[in-house]
Amino acid sequence: DLKAGVEAFAKKHPKNIYLLQRRARKALAEKKWEATKAPCRELIELFPHQAGGDSAYLMLARAHRELKEFKEERKVLDQFVVLTDDAFDVYLRLMELGAKAKDWKAVRSSAQRALAVNPLLAVPYRHLAEAAEVLKQADAAIGAWKTVLKLDPRDPAEAHYRLARLLYSKDDPSAKRHLLMALEEAPRFREAHRMLLEMNDELKESGK
Repeated sequence: DLKAGVEAFAKKHPKNIYLLQRRARKALAEKKWEATKAPCRELIELFPHQAGGDSAYLMLARAHRELKEFKEERKVLDQFVVLTDDAFDVYLRLMELGAKAKDWKAVRSSAQRALAVNPLLAVPYRHLAEAAEVLKQADAAIGAWKTVLKLDPRDPAEAHYRLARLLYSKDDPSAKRHLLMALEEAPRFREAHRMLLEMNDELKESGK
């Protein structure tokens, strides 16, 4: 029968690329994450320049992700993105993994790559803003948060608040407007309330 024939062929030709792909896809479909790894690694060794959507790199990264092996997942995705320049979803995932590892330079790099593919989504700008904040690049962070707000973000209150905080540290009077907009979006936003009190106290002290 066909199955026996395929198995016999697999034994005779263990490095056949189509059989390795079949094994990897089958293990992935059956959620056998550990079993997915070996055929994927062999495929990568035999055919290291595979950049398509069914790439062994992506299957291997998925197995690592499901097994919560995030360091290994990131390593595999880093190898994959060298082979392509439009892997938008992979850049997004690398931003998440970079943020988790607190590697903000890598987050910035992945965000820039994502924006080169699609400059009209808020998520990469948000990651760019967060990375710039941590890297003490206030002007870059301010620019990125302003762009986030133009692109209909999922959480405008947080974007307004983060922008207000950065502007306030630079004595920019528009900080209060963004803070009030954050509170308009989320009236119970504690940190924003705390910052508004701080601003008002400072105004009283300065006699303005």
